[in-house]
Amino acid sequence: MFKAIQDPVWGYTEIPEKFLRVIDTQEFQRLHWIRQLGMCYLVYPGAVHTRFQHSLGTMVLAQQIGEKLGTQFPNEVAAAALLHDVGHFPFSHSFEDYFEKKFKTNHEKRGIGIVNGKIGSGEINENLIKENIDPEIVGIILSGTKEEFALESSIISGPLDADEMDYLVRDSYFTGTDHLSFSLKRIIDILRTDGERIYIEEKGVTSIESVLISRLLMYKSVYFHKTVRIAQKMIEKTLYKLKNPDISYLSMHDDLFLSTVGQREQSSGLINMINKRKLYKMIYRGEAPSERKEEVERRLLEAYPELIIDYIPPYSFKDRKRSKDEVIVKQENGFKDISSISPLLNSLYDSFNRRYFYVYGPENIEITHQTIENLLS
Repeated sequence: MFKAIQDPVWGYTEIPEKFLRVIDTQEFQRLHWIRQLGMCYLVYPGAVHTRFQHSLGTMVLAQQIGEKLGTQFPNEVAAAALLHDVGHFPFSHSFEDYFEKKFKTNHEKRGIGIVNGKIGSGEINENLIKENIDPEIVGIILSGTKEEFALESSIISGPLDADEMDYLVRDSYFTGTDHLSFSLKRIIDILRTDGERIYIEEKGVTSIESVLISRLLMYKSVYFHKTVRIAQKMIEKTLYKLKNPDISYLSMHDDLFLSTVGQREQSSGLINMINKRKLYKMIYRGEAPSERKEEVERRLLEAYPELIIDYIPPYSFKDRKRSKDEVIVKQENGFKDISSISPLLNSLYDSFNRRYFYVYGPENIEITHQTIENLLS
């Protein structure tokens, strides 16, 4: 048995009945109120879709990929895909660095804790067990820590995973950017496995290039959009001013979180500005150094404490794993990384990692480019 839904991206979609109890738990229903793209709605008004929608879509794609590759744990793969974002903090990835520093956790760890019944109500864990779905295996798949479940983990989070395939298509649809140049049906069709890893035949290289081109365009135009980053950084600046932040923030939804933080005396000013869309302006842009120089940042902020410093892309995106171009290709003489046989992907990698240093500030701030240059030198 199943429940049918009409997904705006994938159309008529069947959700197996065994997952309905999990979907109806309070932890999963909370995802209705977590925006998939955080502050992007300030630039793209249609970008108010949620982690709930994305989680359902990821499960549907994971089921298709799992069936194609012949996983021995189809129910656990589907459950892991459904629950891969259940631990997300308010505004998705927007303030993950802050929460990780303050509470020593991230959304993946928190999600696994919810699946295992160690965090939250325990309903998800109980309902998985009732449906004969092993929550321990689901957690292992999500963690990606055991080789015997390497294939299953790659279906959820890997070079060509269900998570990314859904969010690229879904985010493009709701932002109206139309950056996609690949066929999802074709991508699933070219996937192969040796039981441990996912790879493609050489004839599928062009299709993978199309995926990574689409990904690069989405990062440049949506995920790392300058105005979106400014709004994120304004909120982040207020968060670091808070004294004794409450761990309850981790389980809030977007609007409650913004309202709660906005009522704190230390943070009300910038939050009110965001609510009125009176955002900071970019007042400086320059090439970023190969390594972050925190001493230079401190010097600039000591002189002008109202400023905000940003790097696009962040330094956390400095390796090939984060640019997701490590797809394995099978050739006659063995397996190779796709970047070693595709000059286009190497160019994309270089473009993706061209990093810039930004300074944001209030519109009425009196500071010149030369002043900033002097403080940076």
